[in-house]
Amino acid sequence: MERSRQGPTVRPVPLFSRRPEEIHVSKLNSLTTSLLRSPILWGCALSFGFFSLIHMGLVTHPLVIRYLAGHWCEYVEVAMFFVGLAALLIKAAELRRQRADVHEERLEPIPEGGQDPAVAAELASTLPEDDARSGSSSSYLDRRLREALDLVVRTGTADSLEEHLKYLSDLDAARAAQSYGLVRFVIWAIPIMGFLGTVIGITDAIACLSPTQLDNMSGVVGGLGVAFDTTAIALGLSMVLMLVQFGVDRYEQSLLSEVDAEVWAALAGRFQSLAGDGGATLALARLGETMSRGSARLLEAQEQSWRTLERTAAANLATVLEDMGRTLNASLSASLDGTLSRWSESLVAAHESALSHREDRWTRTAESLAEAVRGLERHHGSLADQTALLGKVVDATRDIAALERSLDANLSTLAATGRFDETLATLAAAVQLLAVRAGDVSGDQRRVELLSARRTGKAA
Repeated sequence: MERSRQGPTVRPVPLFSRRPEEIHVSKLNSLTTSLLRSPILWGCALSFGFFSLIHMGLVTHPLVIRYLAGHWCEYVEVAMFFVGLAALLIKAAELRRQRADVHEERLEPIPEGGQDPAVAAELASTLPEDDARSGSSSSYLDRRLREALDLVVRTGTADSLEEHLKYLSDLDAARAAQSYGLVRFVIWAIPIMGFLGTVIGITDAIACLSPTQLDNMSGVVGGLGVAFDTTAIALGLSMVLMLVQFGVDRYEQSLLSEVDAEVWAALAGRFQSLAGDGGATLALARLGETMSRGSARLLEAQEQSWRTLERTAAANLATVLEDMGRTLNASLSASLDGTLSRWSESLVAAHESALSHREDRWTRTAESLAEAVRGLERHHGSLADQTALLGKVVDATRDIAALERSLDANLSTLAATGRFDETLATLAAAVQLLAVRAGDVSGDQRRVELLSARRTGKAA
């Protein structure tokens, strides 16, 4: 029956490296697990339940009450019986759990030609750890494999692995026998309690015997009944526990046999052995190991030398780099100062040139604006003159309109009176006067001629 390999189990954190709250939780879990796996706790619980059924009247069989709850010695015997029975049941449950996965492969299959003993530590890391703080223990198979691989790890060879496997098998058998210590004590103590009840019952019976009360035998019979009942129930309970222990022990021995077979199949021939060939191979191996250790020490010394040289070189390099840094810093500072000074002078000259050019541009701009202002003033003067001239023209136009009306009236009058020639001479004089005022004598004369011609046409 095959299964996939188990991954490496996380090893428990050392107790000194845990925080106080983690230590407290670990102790609490360990205490809880120990209580839950305690046969004394479960035995007391079973005894309490059993006697509660009797005292509540749920169990009323007279033989049960007589042999199991008739005397305080019987109470103690029954409680001890339940403690031993709980221990055997817990043991049987644990064995059944181990039996269920005893045929599962813990280690990888053996490769052809075997494996180097150096891989034993890696193989051991794949097995679950035995965490004693949590109250749980690993199975026989896991512990056997771990202890066998530990031998290979510590010795570096698998030459004595077979003898060590036999030793581990005997050690597990001894551990299995020691695990029944509480049960054996209970099996021994129950008859002792029965004998104690016998002694107490006989003592009570003898105390009831007196020459004056020979006819009252009830006390004597009751005492003898207690004596025989306690002994009988003690022997019966002891036989039951011995029978259950025998069955559990046989079951455990069968499990140990399967564990032996599985361990032998998993480790026999797995590691390359150095025995044989008259000890020559072993000697070569020892020589190779010695040479490897010497080489390791030489490499370690060389590594120390390299580290010392590295530290010295690093210190010298740091000093050189520091000097170079100071020199470079000084040279860079000097060059930067010179460059910055030249840049400052160039910037000042450029600024002064820009200021001078800007002043020249502002001067030319001011002169241009002044010339434009003067042109505007001249243009404004010409506009004013033209405006005055236009005003005069408008005034002359009003006068001409008035004269035209007067002339029309006069012409009408002259036409009526017949004094046209005299009026024409007067009109010519007026036109000349208007031409002088308007500055355009010729135009006015043409107008006057036109008007005269028109008026003459009208008169005709």
